[in-house]
Amino acid sequence: MIVLGIDTATPGLGVALAGPDGLLVELSANVGLRHAQGLLPAVERALADAELGVEHVEAVAVTIGPGSFTSVRIGLNTAKGLCMAREIPLIGISTLAAAAGRIPFADFPVVPWLDAKRREVYAGVYDTSTGFPKSIEADSVIAPAEWLEQHDGPAVFLGDGAQVYRDEIIARLGDAARFAPEWIPAASAGVVAALGRQMALAGETLDVDAAAPVYLRRPDAKTSAERRRLTSDERRKMDA
Repeated sequence: MIVLGIDTATPGLGVALAGPDGLLVELSANVGLRHAQGLLPAVERALADAELGVEHVEAVAVTIGPGSFTSVRIGLNTAKGLCMAREIPLIGISTLAAAAGRIPFADFPVVPWLDAKRREVYAGVYDTSTGFPKSIEADSVIAPAEWLEQHDGPAVFLGDGAQVYRDEIIARLGDAARFAPEWIPAASAGVVAALGRQMALAGETLDVDAAAPVYLRRPDAKTSAERRRLTSDERRKMDA
C-alpha cells in the first residue's frame, strides 16, 4: 500500500509517500501562511520524485490539528478531495502525534508543545518506545504553568512551544527536562505517511464526508460589530 502523507498544520508544509519498504520521498519547507499555493505542487513533485502517478496512491493521511485554523483546513480539504476523487481511505493524524513521532524509541515520555498564543500551548504526552507514537494523555490546549503543575518526572519536550517556555519547564522539572534540538520540525509528513499507512492497514480510517479538523479550541472569528464592542486591550489579546 502506498500512502500519501500531508502536513499543513504548522508553518511547515510537508508531503511524503510511504510504501511497504518504508519512506519513498519526503518534501518539506517553511511556507508561513502560503500552504494553499504550495500544497498541490508539492504533491505533484513528490509523486514525480518517486516515479509514481496519483493512481498509485491507495490512501491519504493528513494532520487534522491542532494547529493553524486556516492551514489545517487547507490540508484536510485537499486530502478529502483526493480521497473522494479516487475513492480511497482517509486517515487523520494528530499534529502532536506527528511531532512526537520525530523522537522514536525514547526512554521517557515525549511531550510536544506547540505555541497556541495567549500564554497557552497545544500539548500532548506520547510513548514512542515502540518506534511509533502512542498517546498516553489526551491532547489539550493549556497554560504551560498549569500543565507543569500536573506533571513531574523526566520527559522529552519538542516544538516551538517548548522553546518559548523552556525556562519555565526547566524551573519546574530541572534536570528531568530534556529538549529535542530546535532544528527538528514540530511535525513530519514522513511520520504522517508512515503512521497513516500503519493505521490504514489496521482499518483505522475516517469517514471522508464527516472528517473535520480537531482545533481543541474554537476559532476567534468575530463580526465587525463584535470587534467594535471590544476594548483596545481585548482586541490586542485576540489578535496576539
